[in-house]
Amino acid sequence: MSGAHNDTPGPIFFSFDEENTLDALVARIVPGNEQDPGAREAGVVTYIDRALAGPYAQWQLGYREGLRLVGLHARSRHGKAFDELPAADQDAIVAELEAGAVPGFPDGEAAAFFGMVWAHTIEGMFCDPAHGGNRDAVGWKLIAFPGAQYGYSAQDMTYGKDLSTLRIMTLADIRALARDQPDLFYRRPDNRPYPEGKEVPVLPSRRTNPDTGTNTGA
Repeated sequence: MSGAHNDTPGPIFFSFDEENTLDALVARIVPGNEQDPGAREAGVVTYIDRALAGPYAQWQLGYREGLRLVGLHARSRHGKAFDELPAADQDAIVAELEAGAVPGFPDGEAAAFFGMVWAHTIEGMFCDPAHGGNRDAVGWKLIAFPGAQYGYSAQDMTYGKDLSTLRIMTLADIRALARDQPDLFYRRPDNRPYPEGKEVPVLPSRRTNPDTGTNTGA
């Protein structure tokens, strides 16, 4: 398993202070360490950063303002940046955020901000590593998901079958396999527009005589 992921150095959207705050925040949502990886080890912040720089651009302002207010609250309460606090103090602020009790947010927006970060943290834990998160497929290993398999046998499809013994495959692995062993993959007929002036062939079907190409009405 290649465990490939986006290795672009440094954040694209976040400032370094924002990145540090968010990294500490997601690490309290899914805690972990080197032996038992969580959101930090999975590279969730990289996933969110890449997403905000691209398809999730509509949430840029929400993240920027939300992280600023979390940082202000940490300094007001403890005199330190959020990422510099011990885990217990971070957990207390996360609980306040989830309850909508962090000051500075409009009514209900603190809880909404937490909900957004929580949802994107889960996405980053279990996405394909190509998107920047789930580094080394740690999220998939956590739930015994085999990843982007190119196919399953009839036995694999049996209800209740344990697929945790299969080799985990990422999209990068599938691309490499398609390049090196193309015969493993089903190739659909070419569906590009038929050249102008050429007669479009009629494919055999239950309603078409395969010899004459005429409709049988069956």
